Amino acid sequence: MAITRVKDIMTEVVEALRVGDSLDLADRIMRVGRIRHLPVVDGEERLVGLVTHRTLLAAWVSHGNPGSERLTDVAREIPIEMVMVKDVLTITSDAPAAEAARILEKHKYGCLPVIDGGKLVGIITEADFLRFARVHLELEQPAS
Repeated sequence: MAITRVKDIMTEVVEALRVGDSLDLADRIMRVGRIRHLPVVDGEERLVGLVTHRTLLAAWVSHGNPGSERLTDVAREIPIEMVMVKDVLTITSDAPAAEAARILEKHKYGCLPVIDGGKLVGIITEADFLRFARVHLELEQPAS
């Protein structure tokens, strides 16, 4: 039986933030792409942090008055490096997918950035595992 690797189910990174970007940009990317996690990279495509939907909400709530301020107004003022998670657990694309699942479950994370050769190459999320499970469960269905 072949071992399913992270690269078999991960999402290749299409969107990433760069140091200096604002939370406003992160918010727009997340809303348009309907995503909850954005890696932050430097000029060499090395991972330096992670911004999540929760990060956006926490910055908004802690900044001032959520009842009278719009998230985008608050987010324009905050550079991502002020609020991004900097000590991010990662995994390689050749690692077994089961190991990624164990890490996500143990730490209650929603994603793991995927790093190869020191550079960000993808991200593996709960949604990737759900899609993987759906595909395999559909294979169990009798032919119509």
